[in-house]
Amino acid sequence: MNTYDAIGDWMLQRGPLYQRLAAAIRDAVARGDLAPGTVLPAERQLSRALSVGRSTVVGAYDLLRGEGVLVSKQGSGTWVAGAARSGATRGLQQESLGRAALSAGEQLIDLATASLPAVPALRDALQAISGGFSDSLLGQTGYSAFGLPEARRAVATMFTRDGLPTSPEQILITTGDQQALSLIVGHFLDTGDSVLLEDPTSAGMLDLVRRMPVVARGTRSLSRAGAASLTAAIRKVEPTLVYVMTALGPEGLVPSAEEVRTFARGLQGFGGVLVEDTSSRMLIRSEPPRYLAGLVPEATSVLTVGSMSKLFWGGLRVGWVRGDENVILRLSRAKALADLGTPMLSQLVAAWLLHRLPEIQQERQAEVAARSAQARELVRSVLPEFTMDADAGALSLWLRLPRGASQPFSEVARRHGVAIVAGASLSVTGDSDNYLRVALGVSPDAFSEGIHRIAQAWQEYNGRAERGSLTSAVRVAELVS
Repeated sequence: MNTYDAIGDWMLQRGPLYQRLAAAIRDAVARGDLAPGTVLPAERQLSRALSVGRSTVVGAYDLLRGEGVLVSKQGSGTWVAGAARSGATRGLQQESLGRAALSAGEQLIDLATASLPAVPALRDALQAISGGFSDSLLGQTGYSAFGLPEARRAVATMFTRDGLPTSPEQILITTGDQQALSLIVGHFLDTGDSVLLEDPTSAGMLDLVRRMPVVARGTRSLSRAGAASLTAAIRKVEPTLVYVMTALGPEGLVPSAEEVRTFARGLQGFGGVLVEDTSSRMLIRSEPPRYLAGLVPEATSVLTVGSMSKLFWGGLRVGWVRGDENVILRLSRAKALADLGTPMLSQLVAAWLLHRLPEIQQERQAEVAARSAQARELVRSVLPEFTMDADAGALSLWLRLPRGASQPFSEVARRHGVAIVAGASLSVTGDSDNYLRVALGVSPDAFSEGIHRIAQAWQEYNGRAERGSLTSAVRVAELVS
């Protein structure tokens, strides 16, 4: 584990800043997250990443060296005691998914997790199960690598109703969208392969790719830049796998139907695997673009993934993969090794909800539209220097910083008690480093408080940058004179 992830939310410790940082490193060593011999970042590097003074890191390292937790040597850096220096770590590149979805118990206003509370219909589904709807299920073994037949049929029906004829045999039920992506990445990628991702992209997909011995490439998103950028990158990179989000990715945009068709035509001759993530598709209020699986040339291999999380509730942990039956068979074998099957009760609830999709979808879309409108008005009022797309939607806002970089600013925001997602953590190329993703899932009062805390964080961050610029100007003037 890298140092950045190991120390986690170090600001929640007690005491002066250097003591909080020292306590977080000490705890990480005790847990084994930072193993003996692990090299820590240089003082200046860590201070920039955490947006604190260098003296804070120096003080923390000095304290831990005095306790025998860390060892330092001139020219060799600082590392965890108990073993010889083990070489460079992965540096400060944080796990993207961990920052995009907070763990339970966080003492922060959560504007990082792009998820809503459960739909009211979920209570009806639970009552239906307790009232006898589950009787036939309880007589079974409870294991199924492919998924519960009722759930596979419900998902296949959804695809067919949306214009992509699908049989239950083409569906694999997974434990959320993330497992679907994990199974695909594990099955199709090998050492040295290349992967092409949009920028920005899914935090979960980015983490999976970074853990593989593959080469990750990035290009501007289909929804913002259109098909030309993506198809040109495919021809240049010749990737083994291409991952696209055709429905409300981090930027909250939806590509036009024409751009989707153009992209599909541009895949002629592509010999890799195309993964289309449609997890937010059910939140699109206008007519969504057609599924790529129904548009691409016949020989193109397409896997379509989705989940219940965005529309219904993340706690169900039910997702799916649609693809060729032989591919689904192979993925099911890998899933059986992972968990023997997604929990049956969650699948039964998912099937019940999917059969009532139209009315639930209409209510949820109206809720999201209202949240988005209120959030936009608040951001324009409280953060007038930040910019956002006028036509973006879904469960988050994609905000452009007036200046500076998202990662250090997100650390300042955490010190002010609000969690946001730095665009850098969703970026392959670094092109999204001046953006933030702010989620809308909390209550209106909590969201308002979170935005005001972001404004306070910006005052601190921007003030520090202006002081730094002034100091640099003075130094230049002194040198000139």
